[in-house]
Amino acid sequence: MPLPPSSRPIILCDNQPLTRDAVASYLSDHLIFLASEKGRLVTLLGRHPESVVVVDYALFDFSGPENVLILLRRFPQSSWIFLSSDFREPFLRLLGTEVQASFLTKNCSRQEVLEAVHAAEKREQHVCDSVAEQLRTGFSSTAADKLTVSETEVLSLLAQGLSSREIAENRHTSIHTVVTQKKNIFRKLGVSTAFEATRHALRAGLVNPVEYYI
Repeated sequence: MPLPPSSRPIILCDNQPLTRDAVASYLSDHLIFLASEKGRLVTLLGRHPESVVVVDYALFDFSGPENVLILLRRFPQSSWIFLSSDFREPFLRLLGTEVQASFLTKNCSRQEVLEAVHAAEKREQHVCDSVAEQLRTGFSSTAADKLTVSETEVLSLLAQGLSSREIAENRHTSIHTVVTQKKNIFRKLGVSTAFEATRHALRAGLVNPVEYYI
């Protein structure tokens, strides 16, 4: 049976003692679990899937924003509050529209932290003013934006693990055309391998990260 909002536990993931202790003091009326690395976080989410995760993304044990999105998909009942001194564009591009995700900079007040937690407990998103401004004004164009529609479709299939021959069959075209498109994709993205191209596809939202990592 779902827990009432006020009893949703907090999983606090911050390896900086000063910040961690300050946030813990703000939330002293909650049940708090500490996680210093991803394995511990996954274990706690397995036991308490409706938790509110408070995490400094930049300083925690994540290999990239795609890694975070996988956990959001894996634990859909959880809510996440991301704390950071500087939110980078790839991270906000991938996670900015996720209802599970709220965003606070580290200069936010105690009151705003409490408001973010309250919103998360109600499964609502809370975004502080500075991050909201980033999301409002949008992002500069990326290399992936320079791809043609056809190249974007090929990149998506490539990221799903299809070979050049399989992509050609999927798109009902010649393998020569696909090889040429792949060369153009690699050139525009400034990469030399399918793995590097796949990372661009993941960050641009051209492929489902959960499907890629299964």
